Amino acid sequence: MEQAELLELREDLERESLRLQRLVEGLLALQARLSISGEAVEAAALRLHSFYTGVERCLLLVSRVVNGGTPAQGEGWHRRLLERMALATATRPALLREVTQQQLQEYLRFRHLVRNLYADELRPEPIALLIDQLPPLWQELQHDLRNFQTWLEAIGQLRASHHNL
Repeated sequence: MEQAELLELREDLERESLRLQRLVEGLLALQARLSISGEAVEAAALRLHSFYTGVERCLLLVSRVVNGGTPAQGEGWHRRLLERMALATATRPALLREVTQQQLQEYLRFRHLVRNLYADELRPEPIALLIDQLPPLWQELQHDLRNFQTWLEAIGQLRASHHNL
């Protein structure tokens, strides 16, 4: 991992974080309309799907740059990726705390559900529950991402100082 790669990863994570923030805000704005609008239910389901997809994009970026690759594709790889990012490795600290990883499992399951149902089969209650749980989860996830970005910056600077010796 070169200094430039680490700093670029930090910037990529920052961009993804801003996109996730917009999704969270949009979901909270839709919440009041879930019980009265089928379109709001479908829009919220799509945004929840996009939220987890954005989280997974962050996990994949870290896995590719820092771990040197992603988990083997196949049954359960999305879950394995999420679980692995809550574990430290020889090359990096854990990206997610265990509590964050466990909460994100619900959003991963929901994304799978959305991919396998017709839109008119979606019910507002589980979507409303996930949106209710989103603000505290988002705070936890932001905390984890910021800590990891701080680590990336520190490692990048350390590598730069060693390179200049």
